[in-house]
Amino acid sequence: MASLGQLRLSPSGRVIGIGVGAALQIAQARGYDTVTVSELLQEAEAVILPLLNDNGMDENG
Repeated sequence: MASLGQLRLSPSGRVIGIGVGAALQIAQARGYDTVTVSELLQEAEAVILPLLNDNGMDENG
């Protein structure tokens, strides 16, 4: 995702959201319909955030 550098982080470093403004600017620059992208971002954020915050490894590596 091109907007990974535009994530909103908590003080503890967990990802708490996507910088929607930045994501929409990227979408616009790429010629995507920003209304559609804004709708999709709401749904995608619910799936993306837990994945970004979970390293997928147990305590043993």
